[in-house]
Amino acid sequence: MAVSRAPELPLLPGLLTLPCMLLRALAIPEVWQSPHYMVALEGSSVNITCSASGVLLGVYLRRSWPEPTNVIYYEDEKEPTVDEQFQGRIAFSGLQHNLTVTVGGLQLSDNGAYVCQAVTMDAEVQGSGTLLVVTDKAAGTYQETRLVSAVCPVLAISFFLIGLGIGAVCALRTQVKKLCCRKDKSSVYVVYEDMSYSCRNRMSAPNEYQ
Repeated sequence: MAVSRAPELPLLPGLLTLPCMLLRALAIPEVWQSPHYMVALEGSSVNITCSASGVLLGVYLRRSWPEPTNVIYYEDEKEPTVDEQFQGRIAFSGLQHNLTVTVGGLQLSDNGAYVCQAVTMDAEVQGSGTLLVVTDKAAGTYQETRLVSAVCPVLAISFFLIGLGIGAVCALRTQVKKLCCRKDKSSVYVVYEDMSYSCRNRMSAPNEYQ
């Protein structure tokens, strides 16, 4: 009697696609971005670091808000592409797996949200984003002046209270010294009086041999 067997050939394509799926999953990178928030004065510079795992083709730094802009595109061993709005103000350090982008000569128009984006053969994965707030120099100076004006009275009051405390301690020490001196003088005076009194008694005592 013949025994029927289940066909085995259809399982082969499924087994072959499994490694492909695993390779694709490994090819999708993870992206880490820092810092998440920055406040900087106009004219200064900031650093944004983009780190990614996996097999990368390149890395974008994009401004997603208020106006979407490709700030830079960086690929190892190739000339970076920089948007004309940021020309002459961008510097790089590191490689595409761990890239630090320095934006210098900050302008008020640079305010916005910046996102790192890693590019692979199959996907583009974004980081968590960096919110950049640029303040003008006048506002920064005004804030510093307010801080100084708030701190100075506190310091003045603190020094005044410290001075009062030192003065009170000095006055107390002076009083203690005066009391000690008076006590010493009164003791000497009493001893002197006692001695003079005994001498007088001896001088005034009658001589029994006379």
